Amino acid sequence: MRKLLDAAMVVFARRGYHAARVDDIVKLAKTSHGTFYLYFSNKEDLLRALVIEAGTEVATLDQLLGPVGPDPEGWQELRAWMSRFSEAWQRYAPVIRAWTDLAMTDPELGAQAHSAAGGVSSTLAKRIAEAGPDEGIDPIAAAEAVVAMIDRFHYLRQFTGEPVDDTALDTLTTMVHRALFTGTAARKPRPRGSSAVRKARQML
Repeated sequence: MRKLLDAAMVVFARRGYHAARVDDIVKLAKTSHGTFYLYFSNKEDLLRALVIEAGTEVATLDQLLGPVGPDPEGWQELRAWMSRFSEAWQRYAPVIRAWTDLAMTDPELGAQAHSAAGGVSSTLAKRIAEAGPDEGIDPIAAAEAVVAMIDRFHYLRQFTGEPVDDTALDTLTTMVHRALFTGTAARKPRPRGSSAVRKARQML
C-alpha cells in the first residue's frame, strides 16, 4: 500500500491529479492492477487516503509550536516550526494541490480541508494572543494569514523553480516574528502633535 501511495504522489506531481491514471501509478509502483484494487476502489479513493495522511501530518504540526517570545529563543522556536511546516508542504504538495482543487466540489474533501487549515493555525493563534499583539490585530485572522502566506510562498517558489531553502525560511520567520512576537504593542503611536509628525508634515 505504501508503494502505491508514494507512487501516486509522484504521478500527481508529474501529470496532475486529473490527468493521472491508475495505470501510471501501478507501473511506477511496480505492482499490479489487482493489488491496487485490493486497497482502493479507484483513483479518488487513493486520493482520500493521501488526504487523511496529509491531514494527520498537518494536525501534528499544530501541536509542535511552543511559546514564542520576543527573544532569539522565540525566533528559534518559530523557525523550527516553520521548517517542519515547509517539509510537510513539500512532501504533500501534489496532494494539497489536488485536495484544494476538488474541495470546492466534494463536500467530504472540503470538510477535511477546512479542518486541516483550522488545525494548523489554532496553536499559532494562541501564541500570537500570548504575545499581546497590537490593537486591531485579531490573533485568529493573523494566524490564518501567516499560514496562507507560507502556503502561497511555497506555490510561488515551486512555480518559479526556486528552492525553499534556509535563507527563504529565515526570511519568513523573521518577518512573522518581528510583526507579531517582538512586543510591538508596547510601541504606541506618537501623539499627532509630536515633533516627528510635525516634521513629516513639513516635508509634504
